[in-house]
Amino acid sequence: MPRSRTNNALLSLLALAGVLAACSAAREPDTAKPGPGDCDAAKVDYLIGENVSGYIERKAMAESEAQDVRVLKPDSAATMDFNPKRLNIHTDPGKVIIKLACG
Repeated sequence: MPRSRTNNALLSLLALAGVLAACSAAREPDTAKPGPGDCDAAKVDYLIGENVSGYIERKAMAESEAQDVRVLKPDSAATMDFNPKRLNIHTDPGKVIIKLACG
C-alpha cells in the first residue's frame, strides 16, 4: 500500500478513536456529582432490597431531591434521554429494588 494511503488510513482510525472516546465519556453521567437541584441517588441507596411501592417511590423521590421518578422493570422500555432531575428505580421481576440511579 502506498505511504499516503497508509497515513490516511491511520489518521482515519485515530479520528474514529477520538470520536468513540468522546461519545463514551459523554455517556457516563453517573460519575458526575449532582449539581444544584439535581437528583442524588446515593442518598437513597439504603432502599436497595426493598419492594417498590407508591410509598417507596415518593420517599425515594423526596429524599434524593429528584423532581421525577420512574420504575424500570427488566422488561420495561425506557427513553435514553438523560435527565439529572429524575430518579430511576430499577427492579427485578419480583419488584425488589436492585439499583437506584439518576438520569
